[in-house]
Parts: sequence; C-alpha cells; structure tokens
Amino acid sequence: MLIHRCRLGLRVGRAPVCLLLLASVLLAGSAGAYEGAGLQREQQDAGVPPPAPQLTKAPELLKFVEATYPPEALARGESAEVAFFIDIDETGKVSQAEVTRSAGPEFDAAAREAVLQLEFSPAEVDGKPAPVRIEYVYHFVPKPPPPPEPEAVVEKPVNFKGRVVERGTREPVANATVYLPEQALNAETAADGSFEIRGVTPGRIKVEISEPKHKKFYTIEEVREGEVTELTAYIWKKIENGFETVVVGAREKKEVARRTLQKEEVQSVPGTFGDPLRVLQNMPGMARAPYISGALLVRGAQPQDTQVMIDGVPIPLLYHFAGGPSVVNPSFIDRIDFFPGAYGAKYGRAIAGIVDVGTRPPEPKRLHGQVDIDLLDSGFYLESPISQTKNYGTFAISARRSYIDLLLPPILDAVREPGQASTVASPYYWDYQARYDLKLGKDQLGFVAFGSSDLLSLSQSGSEETQPFSLDTHQAFHRFRLTWSRLTDSGWRLSAAPTAGLTLFNFKIGDQFKGGITSPDVNVRAAAEKELMKGLTFETGLDLNASFYKVGFEFPSVARPEDSGPPPPTVINQHVDVVTYAAYAEAVWSPIEHLKLVPGLRFEGYQLPGGFRPSLEPRLAARYEVNEALTAKAAVGLFRQAPQPGEIAPTFGNPDLGLLRSRQSAAGIELKLTPAVLLDFQGFYNWRDRLVVESEDYVERNGEREPEIYNNDGHGRAYGIEVMLKHELTERFYGWVAYTLSRSVQFDDDTRAYVPVEYDQAHILTVVGSYKLQNSWEVGARFRLTTGRPETPVQGGTFNADTGRFFPLEGAPGSTRGTVFHQLDLRAERLITFERWRLSFYVDVQNVYNSANAEGTLWDYRYRENAPLRGLPFLPTFGVKGEF
Repeated sequence: MLIHRCRLGLRVGRAPVCLLLLASVLLAGSAGAYEGAGLQREQQDAGVPPPAPQLTKAPELLKFVEATYPPEALARGESAEVAFFIDIDETGKVSQAEVTRSAGPEFDAAAREAVLQLEFSPAEVDGKPAPVRIEYVYHFVPKPPPPPEPEAVVEKPVNFKGRVVERGTREPVANATVYLPEQALNAETAADGSFEIRGVTPGRIKVEISEPKHKKFYTIEEVREGEVTELTAYIWKKIENGFETVVVGAREKKEVARRTLQKEEVQSVPGTFGDPLRVLQNMPGMARAPYISGALLVRGAQPQDTQVMIDGVPIPLLYHFAGGPSVVNPSFIDRIDFFPGAYGAKYGRAIAGIVDVGTRPPEPKRLHGQVDIDLLDSGFYLESPISQTKNYGTFAISARRSYIDLLLPPILDAVREPGQASTVASPYYWDYQARYDLKLGKDQLGFVAFGSSDLLSLSQSGSEETQPFSLDTHQAFHRFRLTWSRLTDSGWRLSAAPTAGLTLFNFKIGDQFKGGITSPDVNVRAAAEKELMKGLTFETGLDLNASFYKVGFEFPSVARPEDSGPPPPTVINQHVDVVTYAAYAEAVWSPIEHLKLVPGLRFEGYQLPGGFRPSLEPRLAARYEVNEALTAKAAVGLFRQAPQPGEIAPTFGNPDLGLLRSRQSAAGIELKLTPAVLLDFQGFYNWRDRLVVESEDYVERNGEREPEIYNNDGHGRAYGIEVMLKHELTERFYGWVAYTLSRSVQFDDDTRAYVPVEYDQAHILTVVGSYKLQNSWEVGARFRLTTGRPETPVQGGTFNADTGRFFPLEGAPGSTRGTVFHQLDLRAERLITFERWRLSFYVDVQNVYNSANAEGTLWDYRYRENAPLRGLPFLPTFGVKGEF
C-alpha cells in the first residue's frame, strides 16, 4: 500500500510565504497514498512591506497516479517513504519534483515518476490562480496477500418440479408453498404456478402444498435416480364456488346516479335465470315491467326514452321477446352501468336513462369454455389465445339458440281437446357474439361482432267457430365494430370505434296484412382523455350515429263501386333518415381537497326529415367527501332526443316534429356504514316537455291541409327518492335492498289536469341476497313488492250499430290503480368440481308461494263482466352448466 503525505508552500513571484494547511486523500488500488500538507510562505525583502498575499484556495488533488512498487522490495515485504518538494503551476500541473528524503534509488525513481503525473486544482491567492510548492511524502506499504478463492459450490440438479393449479378451473396458483417435510426442502410457485426443487433424495417422498385461499394438498411421489419427477397438483379452493372479487382498476366515481354491477355479482340473482342483464329490473329507479315484458321503465318514462348500448353502441333491444333472456351471453359481460338520470356528457339521445353493457377483451392463457343448458335454450362460450408462444392475439365466440319451437307445438297438441281449434306456436330466438383482440406495442386493436334474432310463427285452425288465423314476426339486429386504443407517451388515452349494422322488424298477419322496418345503422365513437394536472382530468370525443329507416306496409284496399274486381292492395313505403352528429367535452376537477366538480357540455345536431335540429346540452355534477364515510352529491343537466321513426314518417306521422326535452336534477348522499355496506340515498326531479302526443288538428303542409297526427305539446314531470342499501361482493355474500318512491305525471288535454303516466309506480321494493355455503352450494332469494299501475276504469259498454261491436265507456284516465304486486323467487345451485372442469346444477323458482298477481283486466265483449289477467304462476326452471 502506498501512502502519500504533503505540506504546501506558496510562492508569489520570488518571495516565498509560509502557510500551514492540512489535507488528506485516501485512494484504492494495489498501492494507495496518504496526503498531509503544511504551507510555507517566503519572507518579503526588507523594506516597506506590501500587503501580504492571502491564500484563498488551497490546491486539491484531482488525479492520483499509483507508483510502481519495486518488485524485489515488494517480494521482501519491505516498506519505505520518499519525501519531495513539488511545484504546482497556476493550472494545477506538477512542474518539478525534488527529492528531499531518499528511500533508495528504486523507491525514489518510482515515486518521482508518479508524482510528476499528479494533477491538482489550481491554488488561488487573493482569488486568482497562483503557483505553489508542496512537500509531498510517499509511503510504500506492501498489501497483504489476497485470501484464497473459495471452492466452487457444485449446485445439485433439479430432479423434482411441476405446477400447482386450481382444481376445476386449471388457473395457476401463485405463491403456494411446496414442502418436502422428510427432507426439509421447499419451493414457492411462480406466477404461472410452476416450481422446481433441487437435490431431492431418490425414493418415495411426502409432498405438502399450502396456500391461504386453498385447502392443504398432500401427495406421495416417487423420485428415481437420474430422472426428473414432474407433478401437476390440482388443489381445492377453500370456498369452492366463492364469489370472485378481483378488481383490475377502481373506476373513478363522478356521476351522481351511476349504479355499476360487476359480472360476478349478477350471474346468480334469483328470478333472473342466471342472466346478468335481468338484474337491471331490481335497481332503484327501475319500475317493474308488466307481465313478461322486457321493457326498461326508468323513473316513470316511456321505454323508448331509455337508450341501451353495448360498449357505447346503440342496440334496439336488450331482451328477447316475451321478457326472455338478454341478447348478450353472460360470459361476454364485464360490467353493467345503469344511469337512471342526470348522466354525463359522454352519453346523449335519451331523456330518461342509459344502460351501457361493457364487455372486456379476453385474456385467456389457454382454451377456456362454458356450456349452458336449461329448459328454454342452450348456449356456449369459448375463448383462447391464437398461439401459446407468439403474439397473434386472442378470440372469444359464443352463441345461443332456444328450442321452444320444438317443444311447444307437441305440448299444445297434446292438451287440445277433440273439436277444439288447433293452435301451433313456434317461437324461437338466437344470438351470437364474437371478438378478436390484438395488442401491438401501445396499440390495442379489436374486432367485435354481435347480433340477435327473434322469430314467432303462430297459426290457428281446425274449429268451425274459429276463423283461421296466422301471425309471423321477425325482429333482429347485427353489429360489426372495429376498435382501436392507445396510451401515448404524453399521457393521452386515445380510442376510436366505427360500427356498421342492420336492424329489422317484419310482421305478417294472414295473407293480407304485412309490414316492416329495416334500418342500416352506422355509429362512430372517438375519445381522447388525459390528466392535465393533479386534480384535473379532461375528456373530449365525437359520437356520430345514423339510421336510415325504410318503413313499408301492405294492406287490403277498400273496394269501390266502379271496381270490376278486387282492388290491388295498398302499399306504403317511406324513407326516414335520422342522423346525429355529437361532440362532447367533460372535465373532472378537484379545486380543493375532497371536492370534485364534473362540468360537461354536449353539442348534438339532429338531421331529421323536417330539417336540422341543433341541441346544446350543458351538464354539471359535484361530489364532496364530508369525511371518509360520508359523501354528498348533486347533478343537473339538459337532455334531448329525437322522436320515434314512425312519428316523423311523412305519410303516417308528422315530419315537422322537434326534439323531446328533459331537464333533470338529482341530489343525495352516500354513507359507508362498514367497509362492505354502502347506503345510497338520493332524490330526483325531471321536468319533461316538448313530448310527442297525438293530435286531431290540421296543418298546412306543402300547400295542402293535412292532419297533424302528432305534435310536441306534451309535458310532464317525474320526481321521487331512491334508496339502496348494498352489501358489496365478498367471498361468501352479496345483496341489496332497493326502494323507490316516485311519481310520474303528464298533462292531459281532455281533463286539463296532470294524470299518472302508464308506467307510474309509486312504491317499488326489491330485496336480493345470495350466500355461498361451505359444501359447494349457493342459495339466494329475491322478494319484490310494487304498488299497482294506473288504470282507466271501464264503466260499461255501448253498442255501435255501424260496426256491430261494443265499445267501453271509460272514466277519468289513470284514476284507479291495479292491485299490489308481490313475489318471492328462490335459487339454489350445486357445484361439482373435477380436476380439469366444473359442473353445476341449478334450480330457479319464480313465485314460490304462487301469488295471484293481476297484470290487467279481461272484459267480455259487452264490457259487463271482467276477470283479472293473472301473471306468472309458480314456475320452476332447471339448468346445467359445464365449464372447462
């Protein structure tokens, strides 16, 4: 080891001045140096002394050069030291080195050669660079010999490895401990469930596998000399069919009335047959649809006032006919967002509510599928990566078809008594979904296709008293969508999704009446979102939609006296184009802690048969966190939508109709009672005007006097409170209590008063709960209670001699109410788990105690006697579902 030591002397001109400084530097290497210094200052010549120069900055060693240790001295372990006077110029270079204390020629030469290569920072005198002289001492100290290299540890080979997966689902189990108790060896599984253990002594070994959420697994394996033993362990989940609560990312709450249902909490609600979208009927603000209708009745509005979408793409219906299952396979659904009102600027074209069904890109690591069979229909779902080793993307497909048309005709024929009319009903439905997703760097690409079809064929014959009758209907839609999204380096999240589709509805009554509506549809959505600064997020986007309706009807013409034969049928064909162009902007701003403001603005232009209708729709929502448990919220907004196509068709409607309007407001609180229990309470008030109502007036149109048929003179209001007490999804339980107290009225010109609308229900109570038992059973219940809908009383009938029919004498519209509806539904499901797949059996029972709920009133032809139209009786449904 080399140690250097120095003392500093300052020379200004030729007059040395002695100063004393002390510094040290420690250097690494085969030899090192230790440095200490004293400053010598020369005396001035005799005479009047000028001001003494001041050393304002001492030189600092910047570069040390290690001296070469003389080999013979190093071998003998001999140490030495050599002293120098060295001169450092004003640039920090060593200009001269003079030996003042020798250690012998070999040490002196080696030390001097190193000293002349040293570099220092320039010394400064009175703030200016100046030369200095340093006394520098090198110490040569031999380093101790390095310790001997440790012997290399020979790693034992891996002779026991495998994977740990969940029984039934084959999902990998990470962080599980694989322990060999007899040999005190263990390993932990990786993210893909794999593990490796080295140096296992050959023979029969005991294996224990443990993980907190799974049951402990035991097995005995045979390890042979020179071989690698592999184990695939299928371990049981502790709560085998427990609810999954995996959240990829918490969605920011910004709306006042957004109710989000995750996939796992909506697949087993009693009375829904495992269909997630039927759960919407149990949310606050949603009235119960009559009989088996699948209408969405939001806060007393008409069904057409609520828009239904899949990933932001409008669809014409959510359920198959007769209130059947939804048009989307449950496995495709990721979440359901229900906005009963006062929603943000991202959505439009609806004056009541929004239902947005969100799907997710499949991310399977292997082929995964499911088959579902019940008494009404059967379906399947498959998802898989294209390649296990390369990024070729993933796909998912599903399809479903009912077989009511195969079962119902023989049942009707079997129960028909001799001489009765023969009724043949053949209803059936089918739907499909498919998607492909590919991630290329920061770009996410996708293609989605989905569609639905409902067909009904009804015929009646075989009785002298019954006229032959037939009815055929067909309703369908198809959508094809491309998607692209990207997160840029600057923080913008961009997305675009063009969609093309077709919607159709056809009907035929006998051989004389038929009609239909066909509509090619185009939709384009694009959005850009970014967090501009802390507490401020901005989103803007475009939402374009075009529907080109072709409306056609054919019916018999009225014969005229001059006609020589049957007149040709009357054919009416109309084209009704509804095109909308929307742009929106919305910000989420927190000006102070705990306060969140969501201002939004949507501009939408409607191109209707009667001309262009612009609409500017401002919206504002606010949320304030009073404390960790309590949040206050409020929202206001303006909303518009176009009339229905049949209402603005030139021949049988009014093309001059304008936009319907709703001014909505809501306010309430959210109170977190426990980490899993949330109370949501809010009130709402909606003022609806410019509604489309029937008209008996005449107007001047194209120079001719024509019936107005419809106008925009309707107006009404809806108000009430909504309460939801929800137990969030946990491993064993979820449930909620939903209560709505509401009133929805509309002005009636005949009575000059506000009367309840058709779907007004004052009290709506729903209680839902589901619990996972230890033995792979799940049980649940749903109870519903609603007050009756408004009815117009019938006070008798009058006979019309011209038509030969009786007509009812009606009282004041909506002046009476139907009976109270109440019903209890139960569901039980048993899961059986095999190594590579799972099988479940379930029974879903509606109306357990067979409540005689009246859905309406049936009258005889003279309107003298009546009987209630009973709703669904006690109705059990069985099903089986397999998953691999």
